[in-house]
Amino acid sequence: MDIRNLAIKGIFFDAGDTLFEAQETIGETYSRLALQYGLRCDAAVLNGRFRAAFKVSPPMAFGKVSDKERLRLERQWWEQVVQSVFEGINFPEFEAFFQALYRYFGVGPAWRLFPETKAVVAALKSEGYTLGIISNFDSRLPAICKDLGLWDAFDLVLFSSREGFAKPSPEIFEAALERCGLSPSEAIHIGDHALNDVGGAERVGMTGILVDRSKRDAGGESSIPFGGHRITDLWGVADFLQNPSL
Repeated sequence: MDIRNLAIKGIFFDAGDTLFEAQETIGETYSRLALQYGLRCDAAVLNGRFRAAFKVSPPMAFGKVSDKERLRLERQWWEQVVQSVFEGINFPEFEAFFQALYRYFGVGPAWRLFPETKAVVAALKSEGYTLGIISNFDSRLPAICKDLGLWDAFDLVLFSSREGFAKPSPEIFEAALERCGLSPSEAIHIGDHALNDVGGAERVGMTGILVDRSKRDAGGESSIPFGGHRITDLWGVADFLQNPSL
């Protein structure tokens, strides 16, 4: 399959909900693990609480700190999110639950690749593109990528907690471009968040593409207001490269 676009040399992806997703809803995981520590909670309620807590949490970026301090801050960041999810609920075994939860989401079995991810990444790699990940994630991302069989396909993996900047801040995109020796006009970034992924990329002159799986799943209806480049799965990247006016 010839998908080479000579104007584009680098292709960057968001990680979670772009290349892979959680095996089950966050609420289902929280509910299942909480039951092991003596607490019964409705998964749908916990899922809603998680979305609300995550939405108002500060960016996962801590400036330039030591590796040891970064790991401490990451864990603290997540513990505050999870505490918010269970706010007002008596949970005597919360600390043990949180430790198990944190370990669970740090390995591949907690996640699953989207069906087309490996094939799309392999096709882009075979065409000679520089491939990278730019993610608002923490230090568990490399292990997850290795477990899912993605690590060797990517030339660069950047995550916000290590870089000290989170999308949509331009600094994390600029760092990726600099390390790959690319100009903004030579690179595209694909992600599921209109502001963080598309807006952040376009702010530095890259082309941003929104992957909106909800539009496909809903038979053409989308819950994301957006007027730019939009694809419904990662195969749309190949379509875009062949026809950038998409």
